[in-house]
Amino acid sequence: MIRRICLLSFSPIPDDARVRRHGDALAAAGYQVTAIGLPGGRATPPAWAVHDITLPPPEGRLRPLYRALRLGAMAACRVVPALSRQIYWRQTLHQAMYRVASIRPADLVIANDWLTLPIAARLAADWKVPYVYDSHEFAIEEGADRPGWMMLVSPYVSAIEARHIARADAVVTVGDGIADLLQRNHCLKERPTVVRNTVPRALQPFRPCGTTIEVLYQGLLRDDRGLTALIDSVPLWRQEFSLRIRGPGDATVLHALKARAAASAAGPRIHFDPPVSPLEMVAAANSSDIGIHPIPTTSNQTRFCLPNKFFEYLQAGLALCVTDSAEMSTLLHRHDLGAVIAASTPDAIAAAVNSFDRNRVDACKKNALAAAESLCWESEQVRLTDAVDRVLKGE
Repeated sequence: MIRRICLLSFSPIPDDARVRRHGDALAAAGYQVTAIGLPGGRATPPAWAVHDITLPPPEGRLRPLYRALRLGAMAACRVVPALSRQIYWRQTLHQAMYRVASIRPADLVIANDWLTLPIAARLAADWKVPYVYDSHEFAIEEGADRPGWMMLVSPYVSAIEARHIARADAVVTVGDGIADLLQRNHCLKERPTVVRNTVPRALQPFRPCGTTIEVLYQGLLRDDRGLTALIDSVPLWRQEFSLRIRGPGDATVLHALKARAAASAAGPRIHFDPPVSPLEMVAAANSSDIGIHPIPTTSNQTRFCLPNKFFEYLQAGLALCVTDSAEMSTLLHRHDLGAVIAASTPDAIAAAVNSFDRNRVDACKKNALAAAESLCWESEQVRLTDAVDRVLKGE
């Protein structure tokens, strides 16, 4: 009998690289995979079933009032954690996902991120099946760059996670640092299984540097990614370096970044590209020379980050220039992949970029392609499938 797995994620499934990889791996392992997610995906859908929820209508003129009341209640979860259940199930988006999933029974439910945990737990109880929690981030600090979020929303996130993580039949996360934090914070008997955000092997050809050394940022364009400091650092780079920024983002953020670049003395050396499909990111990156990720390490969330883009840059054959996060810097030094950014300032970013010359970039590119042979999804996915197998066998 083919076992059925239900993936839950508040994201457009075709565009969510981690969820999509996991679904592909589980389908290849012989499971019947169904995912429930948000509408609006740009990429080609996967071969397994995807069902979009219908977004509820906006709250209208009373939205600011409803939001203020909700935030106040979320903050109160610091004192009364049980409030989290009522707050969660009053939100029509959560009800919508439960309704769509509830008519598609499965033998295992996988909650992607804390926001789907209550739905996974409820479905598992309805169907009398196990559930797995895949924590993509350190949830209680995912908004650590915003003091208001930490004060008002984090207590609610903490209450949701605490209520359901200990009851999960397995916990999965993206790196060793976050695995240790989750085990310590929730007194878990077993350390969460680490399934890193490696990408499928798609090694690109080695491409030596040309006249211009292009530095690439490829990924989400958000205020907390260090992109303002990155743009401000470009005038301090040597003339042979240029910057390319590619990815999706809120229109307001994108407009502000473009305006900052246009006002920069190095404006002609700063280029913006529209986003590409997750399936095209590695090939698109190969035309650049250095992959950069200048995210500030201001919280546990960012100190232990190990994002998709790190591994995409490897598969693309790029030298790396990344912030001093424990996970990224360890791999960078182990495989001699490039330079570490010592601080979240334009001067520090410029110092890291200027530490490269063409010979160093080319050497790091070759090291990246060598490391990518093993730091790939084909090597990593067994951690996921083994964890799922153990849960379904009751081990």
